[in-house]
Amino acid sequence: MKIKDVLKLIGLYAIIYLVYSAIFVALFHTGLLASMSVLMYRGLAFIVITGILAAVTMALIRCKWKKIEVRDIILMFFLFCCVNTVLFTMIPVTVERSVSVFMLSYMEENSDRTFTQEDVEEIFKDKYVVEYGAFEKRFEEQLVTGSIVQNEDGTYSITERGEKIVALFRLVASWFNTDERLVYPNEY
Repeated sequence: MKIKDVLKLIGLYAIIYLVYSAIFVALFHTGLLASMSVLMYRGLAFIVITGILAAVTMALIRCKWKKIEVRDIILMFFLFCCVNTVLFTMIPVTVERSVSVFMLSYMEENSDRTFTQEDVEEIFKDKYVVEYGAFEKRFEEQLVTGSIVQNEDGTYSITERGEKIVALFRLVASWFNTDERLVYPNEY
């Protein structure tokens, strides 16, 4: 393949990636899959949908431009899904769950005053945890994902799936030397 064709192919990848990434973002503003209450799962579903559409677009272009090979179509799908999964989980999912984002946003909206650490902690508890139902939202997510289950007597138990997830979290915590209090709360 000539350098000119390689550059055209790179440009094509970039254009398809950008177009379908914009469509991916736009899907969050539609009612599509609105019944999926867990942002992460809805986003991953949208990534797969738009990744498939990006690959199909590459396949349709292949009908006109024979320099595109099947490997390019497969690569388009995986490249699209991998890059957007990383970006999605690092940015929107973090924004939705982040204590830091809430704290900084609250302070920015009230920049005409100063706060003690205790003020911010109290605001966090009252507004984020209680008023916004942060705990309830995360608890419901665990029910939806099957990590916990409600028993007949109204109590809750961790499922085998939940135990596997905890084992994975503990493994990752050991690999990256993160705060082990979060994965071994009874030991501290």
